[in-house]
Amino acid sequence: MAEDRFFYPHKAVPQERAVLVGTVLPGDDRDEEEENLLELAQLGRAAGARVLHALVQERDAPDVSTYIGRGKVEELAALCKEREANLIIFDSELSPVQARNLEKRTETNVCDRTELILDIFARRARTRQARLQVELAQLEYLRPRLRRMWEHLSRQEGGIGTRGPGETQLEVDRRRLGDRVIQLKRELEKVARTSETKARQRRRRGFGVALVGYTNVGKSSLLNALTGADAFVADALFATLDSTTRRLDLDGSEPVLVTDTVGFVRKLPHHLVESFKATLAEVSEADLVLHVVDLASRSWERQTLAVAEVLGELDVDPERSLRVFNKLDALGEREAEVAGLRARWPEAVFVSATTGAGLESLREAIRARRQAAFAETILFLPAGSESLTAMLYGEGEVHEVHYAPEGSYYRLRLPESTRARALARGAEERRELLETWESLGESAS
Repeated sequence: MAEDRFFYPHKAVPQERAVLVGTVLPGDDRDEEEENLLELAQLGRAAGARVLHALVQERDAPDVSTYIGRGKVEELAALCKEREANLIIFDSELSPVQARNLEKRTETNVCDRTELILDIFARRARTRQARLQVELAQLEYLRPRLRRMWEHLSRQEGGIGTRGPGETQLEVDRRRLGDRVIQLKRELEKVARTSETKARQRRRRGFGVALVGYTNVGKSSLLNALTGADAFVADALFATLDSTTRRLDLDGSEPVLVTDTVGFVRKLPHHLVESFKATLAEVSEADLVLHVVDLASRSWERQTLAVAEVLGELDVDPERSLRVFNKLDALGEREAEVAGLRARWPEAVFVSATTGAGLESLREAIRARRQAAFAETILFLPAGSESLTAMLYGEGEVHEVHYAPEGSYYRLRLPESTRARALARGAEERRELLETWESLGESAS
């Protein structure tokens, strides 16, 4: 298909030999930048590249033309020639001009962290929705970079009568890319509506829990340990992109639906956050968000801040979030460290998806949140309220019903959102009757 040419090409294919480049600007922490480069190396390997070396430069400000200084560019070019590298990966996002100049001066392909992450997402997307979302993010990234792709066909000077075939093709591609972006957004709107309908039906069947966290913190393993599911697990960044929902039964009560979502990283491309908002709606609308933290990572606090930033973009209320420290087994005998963390976060739950430690405490925490969210009350529905009755049975837990000539009394638990909608549509709340429910039944009969 014609639009396939716009699905951004993979630059980090197997057998590519990569050199990483990071910069430390005023106010940056060098140790943090080195951690970022370690993560960038993992991303490179996830995309199929072999990482050969890493360079770090301290600068007062990025160079406008090459991001790094002239001397560093020469050092980079010599290193690529010596190590036979054919790919340079920058930890920071490059402008089209910077990438073009770097490729000229090093005679090596250049990509940045954003482009690398987009490549990995393109490889890992499985569902139609994920593929559409990734392609849209790639096109938004590609839009200002088309000139770089056609530069080799253009003449040096412009003007009437002097435009080369490259610039003509550039104009055509811009129009086609714009048309494809519009088409993708329309398709995603349709898919999002379908997904929302399915998600709403799932929510009606139970309390919704979303697992969020940095990539590779063990969310899928935790999902499997909690629910007995068989979700795909791998020790790799972005092992899974598509949401997976499984049922968690708690003492025979109505089920809890646990959804594993895509992991986050630092400097997550804005295009991806925007494109994946339909998928991440599972997080925004969950009754409880479990923020999973990897205790085995030395930079788990920085990772936690990165996740919190994305949750803020999704308008997730912190009151609906519960921190879950995973990989407790990685701390081994360091009991003092665990005690310090428990004192610092008394509301948090500490678990090991591998050994099962702490899982019962997590189930109890979910159970408590569910009971608090599904408050018990009594609603009175006037006679003839069939649609309201269907809503109560579909979205709540109806325990008992007493019928009276003027209508029906329902003793039930239901989410706050359902309660508010029921009251707006004519239901009356009679919570004071909870203590006299049995006498109400006798009088009604």
